[in-house]
Amino acid sequence: MGVVALRMDIVIVGGGIIGTAIAARLGETEHDVTLLERARIGDETTAASAGVLMQSGIAPTSFDARFRKRSESAYRRLFDRGPLEADRIGTLYVAETTAFADRLEESAATLREHGVEASFLVAAELPQLGVEPDGAVGGLYTPNDRVCDPTAVATWFAACARRGGVDVRTGVTVTGVSTRERDGTASVSAVETDEGTLPADRVVNATGPWAPELNETVGVSLPLSHTLGPMVALEGSDPVACPMTIFESKRYVRPAGADGTGAWVGEYRTEYVAGQRYAPSECSVPTEFRETATRVGTRVPALEGATVVDEWVGLRTVTPDGRPIVGETSVGGYVVACGMTGQGVTLAPAVADVVAGVLEGSGDDDARTVLSPDRF
Repeated sequence: MGVVALRMDIVIVGGGIIGTAIAARLGETEHDVTLLERARIGDETTAASAGVLMQSGIAPTSFDARFRKRSESAYRRLFDRGPLEADRIGTLYVAETTAFADRLEESAATLREHGVEASFLVAAELPQLGVEPDGAVGGLYTPNDRVCDPTAVATWFAACARRGGVDVRTGVTVTGVSTRERDGTASVSAVETDEGTLPADRVVNATGPWAPELNETVGVSLPLSHTLGPMVALEGSDPVACPMTIFESKRYVRPAGADGTGAWVGEYRTEYVAGQRYAPSECSVPTEFRETATRVGTRVPALEGATVVDEWVGLRTVTPDGRPIVGETSVGGYVVACGMTGQGVTLAPAVADVVAGVLEGSGDDDARTVLSPDRF
C-alpha cells in the first residue's frame, strides 16, 4: 500500500486493549475513525488476562526484543506520567529440565544485549524470590516487568481516542464486512452491524478470539487457533512476594489482591494446534484445573493452605510462530491485528503503531514485514 493522502473512513472492530490502542493511535490522524465494541470497553478477553507487561521472553530474536521495547517505552510514559498505575513485580520463568534451563540462560544473555535487565538464576537462588527450588533447575528473571489493570488501560486508550475525534461505540455487534469487486480484486466497502451499515474504506479486525469468524465473512483464511487460559484467584494468610512466576509445566502464579495475600493461578499455553477453536461464550474452568490449582503452595510457600475464591477463563488466539499477525490481507483495505499469542497487553502500543503505518503507507518496514499476513 503506497502513501495515502486521502481522508479515509476507518472502522476498527473490537474494543479490547488492541482495538482501543489502535483507535488512540489513529485519533492522531486526519481520518474518520469509528471503533465498534459489542459489549463494554476491555470487558471480555482483555479483562480475563493477567495484565502483565513483559520484557521477558523465551529465545527472543533481535526483532522480538526491539518490538517489546517499543511497547515498554510507550507504557513507561503512560504509567510514569499519566493517571494509571502499574506495579513492578518482575517475571520469573522456572525451568524444570536442563534443556529448558539452557534456553533460559541464552535468553537472559540476549535480553541483556538489548538493554533489558535480565539474569539467569540457579535453583538455589530461587527462594530469595519466594519460590521453592524443588523440581527446578534454574530461572530467567526480569525484575522490571509490571502488572496493570488491563481494562483500565483499554478504557484510557478509548478515552484518548475519543479526545482525538474517534467515534467509540459500545453495545454494537458487527455481523459482517461487505466487499466490492474492482479490477478483479475484492476490497472492503462497509461494515454490517445490528444497528445498520457503516461505509468503510478500511476495516481493522482487532476482535481477539473472534478474529477467525470475522475473517471468514470476507473470505480471509489465516493460521489462527485458540488455547484455553483457565484462572483461579487464591486467597491465603501470608503476603505473596514472588514475581509473576511461570513454570515450564505451564502453570503460572501472578500475585494479586489489595492486601498482598492473594494470587491468580493460571495456565500459560501458547502452542499452535491447527483447527483448534473454542466458542468464547462456552468456555469454563476445567474441573481438573480447579482441583489442582492450590498445589502451587508446594512451589510458592506463601500460598500453602490458600483457598479458591474466584475463577474465570480467558481465550488466547495463537499463531504458528508465536508472533501477532498485523497487516493488510488479500482483501483490499481489510487489515488484521490478531493472534497475540498471550502478549496482547504487552504489545498493544507497538501493534497500534504498525497498524497506523500500514494504513498510511509509512512506519517500520521491518515490523510490517515480520508481522505481515503474507508470511504464512
